[in-house]
Amino acid sequence: RRKMNLKNLTLINFRKFKNTTIEFPDGVTGIIGLNGVGKSTIFEAIAWVLYGSVAAKTPSDQIKRQNTSSTDPCRVELEFVFEGENYRIIREMKGKTLTTNATATINGKIAATSAESVNKFIQKKLGLDFKSFYTSIFAKQKELNALSSMNASERRPLILRMLGIDSLDDIIK
Repeated sequence: RRKMNLKNLTLINFRKFKNTTIEFPDGVTGIIGLNGVGKSTIFEAIAWVLYGSVAAKTPSDQIKRQNTSSTDPCRVELEFVFEGENYRIIREMKGKTLTTNATATINGKIAATSAESVNKFIQKKLGLDFKSFYTSIFAKQKELNALSSMNASERRPLILRMLGIDSLDDIIK
């Protein structure tokens, strides 16, 4: 099974984030917090940097943080490891017309240099369109909430289902 390991995510003027970098440790990462603090925005930023506006839940004219100058860019940068290679994807919107541009590099070498070519490049490399990516990567919030009220034996089947390996567990049995 192919695995994508997120390393870090930088958000500049993306929705409510002015300038934030998140470093992801190795292993499974859970993002928890109160309503309205930006958990879903982090997920949206990952999808947007990889797939562009088609993957954003927010209209393009609302992605850029409010009350910023037209000269301030809206920028998301994602670094991850996939199949042993280091990827760095940058997507940004600039100017009054919010012109979008993107760049993808693998191991420091440029692989794609326009918004549309990065979209196609990511889809081909990951083997997923944005809808498949979203549903395969992010556990549903209701399932995560259910975990907190379960005991260990009840948690196991839900975690296996969320990771998509419950059918493998059935085969082993």
